Amino acid sequence: MKLHEYLDEQEQVNEEGFIVDNEQKANWALRKIKELQQEIEDNTRLAEKEIDKIERWKTKQNEQLADSVLYFESLLNDYAARKRAEDPNFKSMSLPNGRIGYRKQQPRWNYDDETLLKYLERTELDELIRVSKAPNKAEIRKQFEVVGDKVINAETGEVVEGIDIVHRDEVFNVRVE
Repeated sequence: MKLHEYLDEQEQVNEEGFIVDNEQKANWALRKIKELQQEIEDNTRLAEKEIDKIERWKTKQNEQLADSVLYFESLLNDYAARKRAEDPNFKSMSLPNGRIGYRKQQPRWNYDDETLLKYLERTELDELIRVSKAPNKAEIRKQFEVVGDKVINAETGEVVEGIDIVHRDEVFNVRVE
């Protein structure tokens, strides 16, 4: 018999219709929560180990399959290159299981943001510069005060616009140790 089962038996606690009406029963309920949380953690650990194994298996299997895909793509690439050598106008070929061919690509733009920004500022192309502004909410909470349902600038006494205060009820908290 496990310790928690023994203690349940000693305390004559039955979960069905159970009511906490004294400290002993409250303590029992906290112990039950702790046991259940431990079981959740154990289940999570076990699942994570299995997930890790499955992920490693998936990675290994998919790497092998991806190598095979690359092999067949290279065979098709060689075939398309031979077709293009025979006919310089060859672009693509449609087959029952798919399509092979060549496709033009747009040029890639590699940006050096710092140099580009300097150029845009120097040439006064400000419409091409994106400026992002956002309130620093952590600093706002430090600098302003809540009075009732308003936020007040303590230095000036004025109400800060753009912030609504929603007072919330207490929330019941259970902490097991």
